[in-house]
Amino acid sequence: MTRPLRTAPRLEHHSLSIYENIWLVIGLLIQLVLFVGVMASLVSGTSPLTQDNTAGHNHLAGVTNGRVDPANLQATAFGKPGLYLQDDGSYQAIVVAKAFAFDPPFLRVPAGRDVTFHVTAQDVVHGYYVHGTNINVDLMPGQVASFKSSFDTPGEYNVICYEYCGIGHHNMINKIIVEPAGTDVPTVNAPATTAQTATQETAP
Repeated sequence: MTRPLRTAPRLEHHSLSIYENIWLVIGLLIQLVLFVGVMASLVSGTSPLTQDNTAGHNHLAGVTNGRVDPANLQATAFGKPGLYLQDDGSYQAIVVAKAFAFDPPFLRVPAGRDVTFHVTAQDVVHGYYVHGTNINVDLMPGQVASFKSSFDTPGEYNVICYEYCGIGHHNMINKIIVEPAGTDVPTVNAPATTAQTATQETAP
């Protein structure tokens, strides 16, 4: 004797409409949350930084098409890392990441002034993340990461390597010290005053 096949209960049309409306509302809420998050990031300045390969790194000595020989950095612009004053009053920061430190160990910049960063890795993959800002860049040996930023609020900003690079990775910390607007800061291509030199030597 065969048993009759059971058929799945059929949902009424109005029940289907209710479920469709629920999922429609959920989808709209997700889009709204994403939109608010993106707008908040843009307003607060914490949106991810887009690397700008047109930021002028090709004028640097030893750099061609955004690439540099990591085994011969001393013969390039990265042989003298530090902060440079530009003719237009902006600044240029040359930074080298290597196990397990950044060179220079700190940068001192005035608030409100544009700083164009040119950063590269000497040995392995490193990261360059400035806490409290949208600066977050991967550093590859042989490649130059160039980007422009400015700091509106004076204070100290920790710079960390977020890519595991070896046993001393946790010690790879740098600082960007932002001075009040209008402060003269020492640069590689401009002699520092006696007061600036003393301040630079005592910086963390």
